[in-house]
Amino acid sequence: MEFTFEVKETDLLGRVGELRVGGKTLETPYMFPVIHPVNQQIPTQELTSMGYAGLMTNSYIIYSRRRQEALEKGIHSLLGYDGVFITDSGGYQVLEYGDLEIGYKDVAEFQARIGSELAVTLDRPTGYPQKRPVAKASVDYSFKNAKATLDEFGEEKTTWVGPIQGGLYLDLVRRSAKSLVAAGFEFLALGSPVQVMQNYMYSDLVDMIVAARRAIPYSVPLHLFGAGHPLTMPLAVALGCDTFDSASYVLFARSGRYMTRSGVLTLKSMKYLPCSCPACAATSVTELSEMGHQERTRVLSLHNLSVLREEIESCKEAVSEGRLWDLVEERSMAHPKLRDAFARMAEYSRDLEVGTPALKDRGLFVRSDLDRARPELAIAKSNLAGATSKRSKAARVVAGPSGSREKADEDLYGVHPVLGAYPIELQFQYPFSQTETSLAQAAPPDPKRQLKALGYATVKKRAGEGKPVRSRRTRRGASPSLRSSSARSR
Repeated sequence: MEFTFEVKETDLLGRVGELRVGGKTLETPYMFPVIHPVNQQIPTQELTSMGYAGLMTNSYIIYSRRRQEALEKGIHSLLGYDGVFITDSGGYQVLEYGDLEIGYKDVAEFQARIGSELAVTLDRPTGYPQKRPVAKASVDYSFKNAKATLDEFGEEKTTWVGPIQGGLYLDLVRRSAKSLVAAGFEFLALGSPVQVMQNYMYSDLVDMIVAARRAIPYSVPLHLFGAGHPLTMPLAVALGCDTFDSASYVLFARSGRYMTRSGVLTLKSMKYLPCSCPACAATSVTELSEMGHQERTRVLSLHNLSVLREEIESCKEAVSEGRLWDLVEERSMAHPKLRDAFARMAEYSRDLEVGTPALKDRGLFVRSDLDRARPELAIAKSNLAGATSKRSKAARVVAGPSGSREKADEDLYGVHPVLGAYPIELQFQYPFSQTETSLAQAAPPDPKRQLKALGYATVKKRAGEGKPVRSRRTRRGASPSLRSSSARSR
């Protein structure tokens, strides 16, 4: 089946792109709601009307309970949905219940015959916690099945998704990802994050995603299994995940949990519905509490789906505006463990430079010490080292716009609130005069000491000058990434 992935806009490692498969298009980042093929809570028509153009379901459950019907009708007719279907092979059931009495060949042939546009090969999720020999065995088993599936069914009208395993053993994650790329997979999926996230191990999730992303070409999209929480989506997008799947919307609803963009609330402890989605606008906490369990689950599921879609759209807009870092930072304030994960992401700043545009429409915010690790600042610092040239014996530190030297024998410098002294010729180059900082963070390096270190005999200031320049809006130029990601690799 024809499969393409085109990157449109980038920020950090996040990208807005188009994934085309089987003549159908999904805009990424995208979250596939997981539907149960027998007991689906929300009709697929409602999911379509909400804007969901792709769904995930479990081929093993269909194989076990509706096999003949699925083979006769095909998955789209069976479940009443014309969008993109990605089918899991039964890996989650392996994680929960142990090995299945079915082989990779049966799973692959069934997925292809029922018409799945995207299909995950039969894997064995690593899970958590696991000892290294168990983790290694899961990697070997999953890759063996993946390669055999691609070798035997690669010509089918299905795009095969290679599952990356290894769990918290990052070297195994890298090995798994590299092997799948070498085997010829065009779409990869990172497995075993669910238990990590359930235990609030968000920093470990960062390490897992980075390990996988480093091991695969930039042009290959990455799916993150089971990542259906609004607080973690911006983080995962910033690290290079393009698609997600989750049944969290209905699982949370069944236990009376109500998603918000700053966390999950429990209906029984709520007085108000802080949301204006159609589901919430038509009811109240009291009415929800008085509903039967099935109807309440349906309404809460619709609300949760609205929140998840809204968060994905927020991620897209943040990428487009070049403020994805800010969105991740804002979400990180909802939980201490998320804050730790944001700090871990900041340690990978050099990785995030790949998709960070050279110019942005918005000023750059420095609100905390972690913001000093922003890739925009790292890029500017690197450029600054090559752009600073001592041409005179004396230097003068100035504030505000200045287009030329006041004296022929002086080099002029402005002061950036994080980077310190920079040649005044760079004052309109992003982000030297486009950075906003709080008073608590306005502590640049001593410009006089910096310039002395460059060899200037004298460094002068006007009275009251040498302070950071106020920000000015700059027009964002074209993203440094190519229009199509296929020509770009890491």
